[in-house]
Amino acid sequence: MNSFKLLVIALVLLFVFLGFMIMAPILNQEQGSEPTLAEAPTDPLLEAIEKIEPVKTIEFDLKYDKYLIPEPYTYEKSGETRTFEFEKMIETLAKTEQEAEKGMLTYVDNYKNRNGMAPAYRGKSVDGAGNNRSASAPGYPDLGNKDEFMYISDGTLVRVLEEMPELIKVSLVENQSEYYIPSKYVQTEDIILELNKAVVVDRKNQNIAVFEKRFYGGNMGHEKKTRWTIVSYSLATTGKVGKYHQPTSLGYYFAIEKKERFYYLQDGTDQIEGYAPYAVRFNAGAYTHGVAVAYRYAEDGTRIDPGLQEFSRSIGTVPLSHKCVRNYTSHAKFIYDWYVHGETIVVVIE
Repeated sequence: MNSFKLLVIALVLLFVFLGFMIMAPILNQEQGSEPTLAEAPTDPLLEAIEKIEPVKTIEFDLKYDKYLIPEPYTYEKSGETRTFEFEKMIETLAKTEQEAEKGMLTYVDNYKNRNGMAPAYRGKSVDGAGNNRSASAPGYPDLGNKDEFMYISDGTLVRVLEEMPELIKVSLVENQSEYYIPSKYVQTEDIILELNKAVVVDRKNQNIAVFEKRFYGGNMGHEKKTRWTIVSYSLATTGKVGKYHQPTSLGYYFAIEKKERFYYLQDGTDQIEGYAPYAVRFNAGAYTHGVAVAYRYAEDGTRIDPGLQEFSRSIGTVPLSHKCVRNYTSHAKFIYDWYVHGETIVVVIE
């Protein structure tokens, strides 16, 4: 009798097991269970997207690779820890690009006061913000009060808002402040044709980086996007405060012209003392350039060119120049050769 009961129990358990094996796949399908990894369908488009690398915030394509500071681009100089603030530099360029999309970019033009000395500010040569009269233009925030204005320095990058018979209304790229400037001080023919290149000088860290705009995307109905790519970076030396010196001014500037040699005068005189090679002018008498060299003289007074000098121990240490941005001469030559007029700007940050 016990054997019979055990047989019945075994048969019941067998039927239950077989029923479970038959119903389980059906139940899984009805509950919408996901297919296993091996069963997942493939999508060529999704696979292609997965292979695309994410857009990097900082991208390098170095065309000049001497004296590099390795990642994380932090170093010690003159007892201070310094860094290449690439993210901050790119932010400034993004702002400039946004302004360029809104309208025409050009610059204030009064190098050596060739378009006329700006009027005195309340009888002084310095305005309320400490800006100098020389090589500047008056910017009036309100035409109803001509006594109040700001000196806007030669080379300052501006966006043209409105052209009037004797005035041009502009917006400063640096902070979008709006001013009316006499037309003779604003370039309307020499403009940014296409913003593709930029030099960013970091006054605080005494270094410099050079950027090119690159395009990516634009496939499958997507609009092309731009990315600022670093093509060089190096130490640099900016201007100091002194009787014959000026700090390199912060701001956004048009890269106005280049000279194979920029001749400089002996302090306090009209005598040429020497030259700086591979110079690109961006603000009044401020250039990016290589290591300056002083002429030597023979006994008969003949001037002797000492030749180019690559290094200066002061580069990247503390501000020392008259207003310019000193570079290793090879880096200055790179910038000089790379520069394209109408496509290049210079930004000085801190």
